[in-house]
Amino acid sequence: MELPICDVCLKSGMLCQGCENKLKSGEISQLDLDIAKILYRVGDGKIGFKRTVEIGNVLIIITQKDQVGKLIGKGGKIVREISKTAEKKVRVVGENSDLKAVATDILAPARISGINIVYGTDGEEKYKIRVRGDDARRLPAKLDLLNSIIQELTGEKTLVVIDRNK
Repeated sequence: MELPICDVCLKSGMLCQGCENKLKSGEISQLDLDIAKILYRVGDGKIGFKRTVEIGNVLIIITQKDQVGKLIGKGGKIVREISKTAEKKVRVVGENSDLKAVATDILAPARISGINIVYGTDGEEKYKIRVRGDDARRLPAKLDLLNSIIQELTGEKTLVVIDRNK
């Protein structure tokens, strides 16, 4: 699995010319470097990711779909380490995932009761993501922040709401 910077830079702690240029050009961020160092240390160089996105107090790590579990770690050990170091809540999402998969990953441990397409009076299409009412307290952040994260990652217009208990 690949990391945004090379193994030589991770081992030495100094950036080579190529990785330095990536950082200067904005191809990678300082946050990407920090996360890469943590993953290299705890994963023995076997865990990687594509990029990170920071929205509010939530850090989203985007990796290959089949690497999500490995990056989270046994019992969430790796994510806890990253969260403690970055002092942010951490979410791991598979690259090129569909709306349902992204919403499930971002809203966890709260459960989704459904996703509907809602048409506005102007013909605008939105996806309404319903969270179970009894899981409202389990949401990792405020609804508007979670909604903006899902929109950023999927490119879809969404609305996250809490279902009323019946």
